[in-house]
Order: sequence, then C-alpha cells, then structure tokens
Amino acid sequence: MDFGAYGRLLRDPRIRNLLAVGFIARFPHTAAGVVLTLHVAVTLGLGYGQAGLAAAAMTLGIACGSPWRGRAIDAKGLRRALLPSVVVEALVWPLVPWLPFGWMLLAVFVAGLFAVPIFSVVRQGLGVLTRGPERQTAFALDSIITETIFMMGPALGAVVAATWSSALGLTIIGLSGALGGVLLMWFDPPTRSSQLAPDDPAAQDPYTAEQDREQAVAQSVHAAPMHLDTAAPDLATGAMPVVTDALPIVTGALPVIAADGSGVAGASRAPGDAGDLPSVDGRLTRGERWRLWRTRHFGWVTREALGVLLVSFAAGIGLVGAEVTMVAELERAGQAASVGLVYAFWCGASAIGGLFYGAWGRQLPPALLMGLFAVALLPMAFVDGLWPLALASIPSGLLTAPALAAASSRLSLLVAEERRGEAMGYYGSAMTAGAALGAPTVGLVIDAVSPAAGYVYAAAVGGVLVAVAGALTALRTRRAPR
Repeated sequence: MDFGAYGRLLRDPRIRNLLAVGFIARFPHTAAGVVLTLHVAVTLGLGYGQAGLAAAAMTLGIACGSPWRGRAIDAKGLRRALLPSVVVEALVWPLVPWLPFGWMLLAVFVAGLFAVPIFSVVRQGLGVLTRGPERQTAFALDSIITETIFMMGPALGAVVAATWSSALGLTIIGLSGALGGVLLMWFDPPTRSSQLAPDDPAAQDPYTAEQDREQAVAQSVHAAPMHLDTAAPDLATGAMPVVTDALPIVTGALPVIAADGSGVAGASRAPGDAGDLPSVDGRLTRGERWRLWRTRHFGWVTREALGVLLVSFAAGIGLVGAEVTMVAELERAGQAASVGLVYAFWCGASAIGGLFYGAWGRQLPPALLMGLFAVALLPMAFVDGLWPLALASIPSGLLTAPALAAASSRLSLLVAEERRGEAMGYYGSAMTAGAALGAPTVGLVIDAVSPAAGYVYAAAVGGVLVAVAGALTALRTRRAPR
C-alpha cells in the first residue's frame, strides 16, 4: 500500500484545484432532489407522489443532458460548453418555486438537461492530468470525495429547506450551481492532452502515452466492422485501421473516392446485408451510411466500454436499492430517525475502501468489484435492528468506492480523449438511469414481500447485469489480423 501516492497527487496544484472546485460544484446537485421533494410535498402540500414526478423529471433531464453536454465539451471546449449551463441554472432554479406544477415539471427537466456536467468534467480532467497507477489513485480519491458530498449534500439541503424555506433552498441550488460552473470556466482544467505544455510531466510519461496509443489503435481497428475494400479512419480516435494496397478510402465526406482517383468506388457488401441498395453514381448505400454514422458518433462504444456502462447502471440500481431498503426497514422498526447512523457506517466504509484501493496501485476489473458489491449486499437481508444493520452494511460499503473508481478509470483508458467527455456523460447517465429504475422497482418488491427482499432484489439484478458486463468484456472484439 502506497498511501504517499495521495500526497504526491495533491502536490500538483491543478489537481488540487480541480478536486476543490468539484467538491464545491457538486453540492447543489446532490441537494436538489431532497429540496425539490420537500418543496412539492410539504410546502405546496401536493404529496410525495407529485414530488416523485418532479424528481423524476429532473432525473430524466440529467440523464438526457449528460452525454449531450459531454459531447459539447469535446467539440467546443470547456468554457463555451459550460456557458449555457451557467445561464440556465442561474435563471431556471430561482423560478421553479413560483411556477404552477405543470410548468414546474418542464422547468426542472430543462434545469436537469442543462445541469453543469461537473462529474464528467472532473473525471475528464483527472484522466488528462494523471498517468499510469497515479490515475487509479486520482479516481479513488474522487470517489471518496463524492461519497462525502452525498453524505453531506442532502442533509444540508434538508436543513435549509426546513429552517428557512424550500424556495430559498431551490434558489441557492441554482445560484451555487452557476457559481460552480463559473469557477470551472475560470479554472479551465485541461480536457485534452494537447492542452498541456510540451514539458509537462503529464504529457511526457511514456507509460501512459504508450498505453493510450495502443488502446486508441486497438479501438480504431475494432470499433466498427470494415469491409475489405474500404478503409475508413476511426472518427472517434482519428487513427487508421490496417489496410492493404489499392483500397478505396473514406475521406469523411461523400462520395467514396477510389485510390487511383479514376472515379467513385462502390463498397462491397457481405451477402445478405439487410437494407443495402446498390451504389449508384458514387452514392453510399443505406447500410454503408449507417455504418459511417455509427462509427462517427459511437465508434468509442466497444464491447468492453459497453460493459463498463452496464456496471455503472448496476451500481445505480444497487446503491439506490440498498438506500431505499434501509429506510423502509428502519421505518417499519420505528427507527427511521436513526437511518443517518447506518448511512454513516456505509459511506464511511466506502471512503475507507476507496482509500485503500487507491493506495494499492493495482487495477481490478470493474465487473468483478461490482459483482462482489452485489454479493456483499446479501448479509443485510438477514439482520434486524439498528446496530446489526449498520455493521452488516460495512462489507458492501468497503466495495462501493473501489468499484466506481475502477469503472471510471477503465472507461478513461478505453475511450480516446477526443470522445471522453461524451463517454463520461453516458457513464453518469447510466448510473442515473439505474438509480431512477432502482428506487421504484425496489419499492414494489418491498411492498409485495418485505424490506429484506429489497436487498436480495438489488443484489440479484446487479449480479445479472454484472454477469452480462463480464461476458461482453470476455467476448471483446477479436484482435486485428497480423
């Protein structure tokens, strides 16, 4: 265990500033759900059913907006991409408390859609500023900070809403979220290695430079199927696949020009390709246009990258499912007010697990760690009482931050940095979608069976998803022929 790695990491002022700004900017987003729920259910007196609709609208907006905002960062740069988010958050959230419920749903959806993609930005920046084993330590530290924020943010939001007013709480969320975006624009952390100075150690480390190069080449060869008489550059990475002589190339614009320049070459198709039409006058067939579009927009989605996204989805279901079940179990036991104690044990164990994982310096497959997390949820189904539940939460807590850190770190290696913002956006959306699905489905299981069944359900669903993710990784696209 090399705990000194954290000290070496934090000696870099850019990493310190990025983590500090991320810590501040994440608070509004973690508190928004609680404050919005209290505003609709208590202040407006519409009940928790309507409050659930408002929270779902915000969650849907965040899930749809994260990949879009990440793609904007990749295409336009951080400052230009964040400006719309800063304006929308500063204007929309202060208006939300004064809108009729129908317009409120639309407003919180828009606020979620344009939310500052703070999680994606921090992970992108860490992926550029760190190298080799240092990257795993950085992602583990970020996971620990995230756990701390999720422990403190909702509680602070509830205190503001209860002590002053939920309207003030929503206004603070909007203004502080915009402030976080402004701080990121001012700090402008690098999202590409090309933004680093040539003498920057992060730009010169041969370990990661070579590893990232190999990964980018492998991805460019395997990301999308290539026919023998066409050779298109992987538009996600810019790298060229292995080609033979006299093959026509795709220039990135229509039409397809033959290598000898004599005219337009039609691409051959595998027998039985559905929807393909013969090339006429140099036009690409429907199937070829589809493959080109898929390569341009989703060339980074390899089987292993998809497996990491499934792990993120499983994490959302498992984490929220366990949280909902904890509350339900303690409420039935008449100890709902003490749920914070269980959360403290659970999140504290997660921080400790992340600390040791980051100091370990070795990478474990995200699917393996998330599978162990799912298994570690099961002991909570067989205990009763506050203290037994708090102690039973420790095994799954110890695996939470390591699993999330391993998934983030692995995805940052799998995806070329030109598309990393979009990939991290989908990573966040997958976890958000898992959380949105996990809460109501676990609730149905609890109502139909018992609170203990909630843990079993979350573990079983998470285990199945992790098994699929592991299979995708094991069946990754075959290596290019030598």
